[in-house]
Amino acid sequence: PTAPVRNNILLMAFALGLCIPVGIIVIRENTNTVVRGKKDLDGINAPVIGEIPQYFTMQKRWFVNRRVKPGKKAIVVSEGSRDVINEAFRVLRSNMDFMTASQKDQNVLVMTSFNPGSGKSFLAMNLAVSFAIKNKRVLLIDGDLRHGSTSSYVGSPKAGLSDYLNGISDDWRKLVVTSEVNPNLHIFPIGKVPPNPTELLENGRLEGLIAQVRGEFDYVFIDCPPIDIVADAQILEQA
Repeated sequence: PTAPVRNNILLMAFALGLCIPVGIIVIRENTNTVVRGKKDLDGINAPVIGEIPQYFTMQKRWFVNRRVKPGKKAIVVSEGSRDVINEAFRVLRSNMDFMTASQKDQNVLVMTSFNPGSGKSFLAMNLAVSFAIKNKRVLLIDGDLRHGSTSSYVGSPKAGLSDYLNGISDDWRKLVVTSEVNPNLHIFPIGKVPPNPTELLENGRLEGLIAQVRGEFDYVFIDCPPIDIVADAQILEQA
């Protein structure tokens, strides 16, 4: 028989087996917009002050150790630890100290992201712990009045930022919770989730709060909602 030729069919199948996976990989790489490292930011005219690696914990299951992502309330920064993620937070802390050294009044930092679920609250909490370990008085304000992810680190108290902005409480110091992780770390929870978070942030009391805490703490971090979803981050940035 002249056809089909077995060798030609095997050669074609081998070529397709190589080309199809390579083509899929090339398409996925060219359409991937996720920032996976510092090299992905080479084309952006913005300074990079730190790079935090993705963190996993080891979990033993069925006598096999496997890598799993930690929970949302994980605190990975600890005093004296020399692992990769602790060193990454130290580098970030040192760079931020260098940036703010010449401008002592620029100690209020707004932390946001482009999309939810990007680890913003995890980063804010662990960065605040990193500064607290260095004997800096740190206040972490949960500015996400819609979810209160940072407030969960201190048990989500019923009274907090929403009560102060509403005028229910005039003494913000009574609403601040000292963290059990480090006595230098203080957290301002949201309290009750309000039905009108944007209106509360725009009523004028936020500016007075920021002016007071700026002078009482070495660093003030504000954990904000994603910047492109709601207007809260822009309002907090202007305060």
